[in-house]
Amino acid sequence: MNPAAARTPAFRSPVTDWRAPYQGTVALVLLIGALVFNFALCFLNTAGFPVSGGTVMGAEVAIVAVALGFALDERPGPWLILAGLVTYGLLLLALRGSTDVKGVRDFLIPIVFYNLGRRSPDLRSADQAVLASGVIVVLMGLFEYCLFDIYQQYFNIVRYYVARGSMSPSEINELTGSLFTSGIRPDSRTILPFLGPHRVSSVFLEPVSAGNFGAVLFSWALYRRTMRGRAWLFLCAALTIILADARFGSYVCVAIAGAMLVGYRLPRLLWFALPFTILLALTVYGFESMQVTWQNDMAGRLLWAALLITSLPPEGVWGILPDKLFLSDSGYAYALTQIGVAGALVAWGLFILMPSRNPDGWRLRCALAIYLCLLLVISDSPFSIKTAALVWFMLGAADGSEPEET
Repeated sequence: MNPAAARTPAFRSPVTDWRAPYQGTVALVLLIGALVFNFALCFLNTAGFPVSGGTVMGAEVAIVAVALGFALDERPGPWLILAGLVTYGLLLLALRGSTDVKGVRDFLIPIVFYNLGRRSPDLRSADQAVLASGVIVVLMGLFEYCLFDIYQQYFNIVRYYVARGSMSPSEINELTGSLFTSGIRPDSRTILPFLGPHRVSSVFLEPVSAGNFGAVLFSWALYRRTMRGRAWLFLCAALTIILADARFGSYVCVAIAGAMLVGYRLPRLLWFALPFTILLALTVYGFESMQVTWQNDMAGRLLWAALLITSLPPEGVWGILPDKLFLSDSGYAYALTQIGVAGALVAWGLFILMPSRNPDGWRLRCALAIYLCLLLVISDSPFSIKTAALVWFMLGAADGSEPEET
């Protein structure tokens, strides 16, 4: 025996984290829970178990709380970021004189699920979570489309949205029946017109989020070149977008491909400036345009988003407007009223400048930056946990993984 070796103290491993053996399984359960809990509550409400806005909020709080317990560890950085952003959000609430904590929730979801992804055992576990989510969405979508009469018996979407306070009875549309207001395409269907006017919502209960989710699946499939089942994930993405007749989702997929294949070479400063450049362009368009009416096409949605942004008073831009406005058709206007321009600058700066353990994760970050920046033009859905949980988990998993050998 080597005497020197005998004198060398044995290596002392760090204290084992009791959460580590369950990390992958818990992450999968939480991501699927975030994906389907509204769908499950809709089923309960249709079956006669009354659901309210408090029920929905309670379910979301439970998912985020459990995710928080498995996302953060002894590293001080995530705790400091979380504390700083939550404190800022509470300050805005105090200045608004409001009790609506949606702005705080909008900070919590990215931080919690990003760090949950960083603690994922490996990229194969993330692959399984993304593919499982895609399969669930497609299977429920096919059930809705192929067995619609049976589907309506168990899932009355309009009654659910009225029960949770997101829709008033006066908004019920006879054309869509039990579906969400955008569940029927009133004009010609864009993608595969022979499928008819029904836009499939799957577990999201409304087709816009379904189309956005298809773009999310596409971004992971394009990023993960060595993924087992990659072709199936591409198929899930395509079917989700086609069934939802998601015109915007298909456009975003093209932009995502460009960002991941070429755009990631651009300097970070340009990526940081991207959303604020879009916001400035929409603001100028809103002030310069003489139009006051819009149609439900791409040009019309851009005009409406610009008009919503330019209608905000200065208090709305700084996030201290006490009045609650309906801004779901403009994610930029919604973000300003919820977190203010200062909060937006800090949050986007963290997103762009966050260091990555895996250099290749920057490609996915650029793809998701394009996804977020474009989607915020016409919707506030990037803040919805239904799609946001998987988006931030994917980014965290890509950042926290070991670089793959090529």
